[in-house]
Amino acid sequence: MSKPRILVFAHKPPPHHGQSQMVQFLVDGLSDGSRGIEIYHVNAQLSSGAEDIGRMRPGKLLRLLGFVLQALKARFFDGYTEFYYIPAPAKPSAIYRDWMVLGLCRWAFPHLILHWHSVGLGQWLGGPARPWQQRLTRWALGRASLSLSLSQLTSDDAAVLHPKKSFVVPNGIPDPVPMEDQVLLSTRHQRQVRLQKALQMNEGDPMTISVLFLALCSRDKGVIDALNSVILANARLQQRGCPCRFHLTVAGEFVQPEDRAEFDRINAEHAAATVHGFLDREKKNTQFLASDLFLFPTYYANEGQPLNLVEAMAWGLPIVTTRWRAIPEILPVDYPGIVAPRDIEGLASQMLTLFDQNLSPQLRNRYRERFTVDRHLDVLAEALRSSRD
Repeated sequence: MSKPRILVFAHKPPPHHGQSQMVQFLVDGLSDGSRGIEIYHVNAQLSSGAEDIGRMRPGKLLRLLGFVLQALKARFFDGYTEFYYIPAPAKPSAIYRDWMVLGLCRWAFPHLILHWHSVGLGQWLGGPARPWQQRLTRWALGRASLSLSLSQLTSDDAAVLHPKKSFVVPNGIPDPVPMEDQVLLSTRHQRQVRLQKALQMNEGDPMTISVLFLALCSRDKGVIDALNSVILANARLQQRGCPCRFHLTVAGEFVQPEDRAEFDRINAEHAAATVHGFLDREKKNTQFLASDLFLFPTYYANEGQPLNLVEAMAWGLPIVTTRWRAIPEILPVDYPGIVAPRDIEGLASQMLTLFDQNLSPQLRNRYRERFTVDRHLDVLAEALRSSRD
């Protein structure tokens, strides 16, 4: 059988977020044909930056029509027969885009491949969606040849559209750690022992515990909750006379001006955080290595499989996060640092007690076993090769 010829209709960074980064890995990893697949990439970039994501502008429509024409040319002049597409979350402007793209393209391609990076569209179809919205969505996205999901939860959400075949394909990233595991884990353990002793004995020299939040900075991604939980944890340390203090480093772009204004207002009173904005790869790796804890208290409605948690695991960085969507599937079984969404008290408590356990080896092993980019591409390629079966 000849190689599948797949047209990938999805954008690479910028903007920088988990979905666009995974498209970059797909294009880079499969373009050479070594995994038995031939791809053509339409870089369907509509947003200029994080603040532009999900916003409707006339210029976006013109760009989208240009991408559609590029896809149809590749179909009829170059013979690409599979159409790979990443469906939108349950947001009106993004859903309307899906109706347009698939309405103009799906008829031309014998096989539709949907790769679900977000959760919530199935719930929307079964709940608030109006009957005409349900019909249009099922017409555009229903009965795909192949449905790819990041987790079982994502797969269950996509199942309402009755794909002919489904695969779970977890995300994966290149190993960002430039040192041997033994060196990394030894460094983590030595720092943890010092922090544990300082937190328990309530004496000695003051120590700053570096907490990292790395994501798009929105309220529902947890940036405000992260700041408030750091402030609460510090208040508890002060009450018991401990000289240690947590300090939050925020790496990411604020999506809404009102969220940034509230963050700055709270931080002005407590001086508990520093905002760095977007970090390039080198600066990000430096920040991961320098941090003691990764804090991601998300309750974002369409959260899929956040790459920031995978990165933190790769660095063996202890994680405090929320029991939300597929996040428990990412972390090791019975991982202790998970709390209910919007539970500031729980977040602070976990921050104060997580150093009692040496979690770095467990997290690093979890990354190496399940979330490397090579493993991701192998599983993805196997699934894509089945698209015409």
